[in-house]
Amino acid sequence: MNESSLRELGMDLIEERQFERALAVFAEAVRRVPADHRSRMLAARCLAELGERERAVTAYHACAEGLLRRDYLLSAMAACKLALDVAPNERRVNDTLIRIHSRAVRNAPGRAVVPPPLPPETLYDGKVDTDLMGLQGEELSNRAIEVLAAPDPGGSADPNSRPPLPLFAELDRDAFVDLVRRMAWRRVRPDEAVSREGETAESLYVVVAGKAEVTRQQDGEARTLGFLGGGSIFGEIALLTGAPPTATVSAVSDTEVFEIRREHLNAVAKSHPAVPQVLADFAQQRMARNLMATSPMFQTMPESERGALLRRFTFRALQAREKVLVEGEHSPGLYLVLAGELVVQKEDPAGGVVTLGMLREGEVAGEISLLTGLRATATVAAARKTAAAFLERAAFHELVTSVPDIRTYLEQLSDRRLKQIGEALRPAEIIDADELVLEPEAA
Repeated sequence: MNESSLRELGMDLIEERQFERALAVFAEAVRRVPADHRSRMLAARCLAELGERERAVTAYHACAEGLLRRDYLLSAMAACKLALDVAPNERRVNDTLIRIHSRAVRNAPGRAVVPPPLPPETLYDGKVDTDLMGLQGEELSNRAIEVLAAPDPGGSADPNSRPPLPLFAELDRDAFVDLVRRMAWRRVRPDEAVSREGETAESLYVVVAGKAEVTRQQDGEARTLGFLGGGSIFGEIALLTGAPPTATVSAVSDTEVFEIRREHLNAVAKSHPAVPQVLADFAQQRMARNLMATSPMFQTMPESERGALLRRFTFRALQAREKVLVEGEHSPGLYLVLAGELVVQKEDPAGGVVTLGMLREGEVAGEISLLTGLRATATVAAARKTAAAFLERAAFHELVTSVPDIRTYLEQLSDRRLKQIGEALRPAEIIDADELVLEPEAA
């Protein structure tokens, strides 16, 4: 049997809770291919299920070290996390986490990192010649740990490259270790939803391994927006703003994720007060990148100039029903929706309020009043918790003067919206008396 076939067999045995047989299969897979760290991690799980906690931690630790050596930092973190779930005070695992963090921030601007020490020499060399699938009991456990604790002999990392480790590399070392200890690790089955569009969200997620699909409901059907692979982060905007997710994320294949709940961040922030701001900065940068790629306003200018434009804006977190524009008052500035929704409403001269529409990611509000110098023609409020970029009035006039294409785009948008407002408030046509047909009264 090849490596993948052995792993599939082992997974089936785990499903049947035959952990000793599964241990033999996974350990044999590692004996044949020492770089098969997925099987090494699954074997460590089997050891833990069998009550071999110390050996499970040893196998997880060897797995983490091998993955770190190959620059699979998220998977190395996962191995450490699982080891700490078994033995929370294991110092060697804590030291490996510190080395993972050092590896991630080594080339980060302005952050000097002392080169981490090499891990201690292991007592195991992995030189086992016996096919482990024929063993059982104590003999299996003894031979399996020799294989599972042995170092991965290959995969030396390039010390001059900085592998991607989004968000985590922005944390200070102690905050990073604290967060890893607290956050959850989950395995998600194919077609299982990790987060759902419109539902309350209290977590952000990091894809460790596998693949997930992003979909959004449009015209009653789920439309695929894209796919997420290892290293992808989602849910941070909903966590930051409190706004429900605007899309559903579901596993396509067996997928591993880190789940960082609000309670985890709050607990870490008690000892490391800078953590919430790190998350806020990270989320805002992500929203900014998405905005520059998708907002019609930014499409009017060269990609190289979009970042400088967005830096003129400030971030605003809007609460549900908070008004950003009030009909009859001057607009304080231009609002650009990053996440969430703004509802546009206007008083009807005939009485009541007319809803003119919803503004979503990438759309703007306030341009009519700013361009014409007149008071706002409608009231705009957050339909739910919403994140927005704001450009105050003076900075807006500076912008449209220096970037004519932006002025042209906003003037055209303003004209279209004024026309829509007029149509929305047009009175119903009066039926001509000659067109009335009266039914004759019954005799």
